[in-house]
Amino acid sequence: MIEIQMLTNGVNKSSKWRLFLGNLSPNCTMNFGEQLKEIRSSKGLTQIELSEKSGIALRTVQRMERNEGKPSLYSLNSIGEVLGVNLALLYAPDFETEKLNIMESADQQLWLVAKRRAKFKRSLSAYVLVISFLWIIWFLTMPELHRYERFPWPVWPMLGWGLGLAIQYAKAYVFEVDSLEQREYDKLRAKK
Repeated sequence: MIEIQMLTNGVNKSSKWRLFLGNLSPNCTMNFGEQLKEIRSSKGLTQIELSEKSGIALRTVQRMERNEGKPSLYSLNSIGEVLGVNLALLYAPDFETEKLNIMESADQQLWLVAKRRAKFKRSLSAYVLVISFLWIIWFLTMPELHRYERFPWPVWPMLGWGLGLAIQYAKAYVFEVDSLEQREYDKLRAKK
């Protein structure tokens, strides 16, 4: 308990880790949930406050403290940031859980790519169908004598929609999946 109180009294970061991991580690008699509850209590936070500050559902925080299920890497990191500790070190998941967490993160990115590409393909299909229909209307309604005197009007929707489609293609196949927020977060993490 002394080590945890020293954590909240402004000891520098490297000392915090040494003191904290010296007393509470995966090899001590306290399980992960008990350690999490002890840290949260030492910071003077309720489960509700921790949930609100970390953006993790209250039920998830409660399950973690009861040691039920396997928390996601995202949950561990979010709660750990609020508490100022690396909960992933405390939790020390087995190799399979760690692999699943990495795959879960990769799967979410792949899902975003897949959604963007499917959206582009649907838009391309609609584009081909509608623009073809417009050209057919123009061809059938424009008298043959005037057909080549004026600029054909279907060019304008074709160009406008085509530009939007080109941007959608770039988002789906060229640009990275990471959002601007994720890149900024990564930059800030690298500065720490």
